[in-house]
Amino acid sequence: MTSETDTEQGCYTEHGVSGYGVAAKLTRKDPMDTAFLKKTAEQTMQLIARKCMDAGARCIGHIKSHIKTEAGTIKADTIGVDHGTFSTGELDHAVTEAAMAINSIIQGIKEDVVRKATLDGLHEVAQDQGLDVVKEKEHTYFDEFDFVTSKQEYIKQLNEQLAAGDPSDTREK
Repeated sequence: MTSETDTEQGCYTEHGVSGYGVAAKLTRKDPMDTAFLKKTAEQTMQLIARKCMDAGARCIGHIKSHIKTEAGTIKADTIGVDHGTFSTGELDHAVTEAAMAINSIIQGIKEDVVRKATLDGLHEVAQDQGLDVVKEKEHTYFDEFDFVTSKQEYIKQLNEQLAAGDPSDTREK
């Protein structure tokens, strides 16, 4: 395979695997409890997977999210539309603000298509659930959102990251 062919694929590996990551700050006037956030995360994972498959993906490598709040963490993931979703975590109490990091690893479609499916899935579910997506920040590596620190320190770091730089709306205008 030549580098020209690799460039034409638009995928970051020779196996045609593309990835996209985004962190978003979500707010809602009505408090969100564990069940609400699990449902939201699971619906988001499934919609992203469906959008990727509809766009021509050969398979879903893994789509996962972490929702961090002052009251706890919810994690959700899927490996494809036919495989359903799985979520874990609990909140100590309902919250009105959350930080959600999503990573989508997909085979067979270009990174910009994975990006669009991920952002569209996030925004569609947020709208359906009455959530405002206050800010988004793209990221490359999920690990920077998946480290072992206290909840308070994680939220502080994520808020600092979201506040850094220009206000970003990653959606195309």
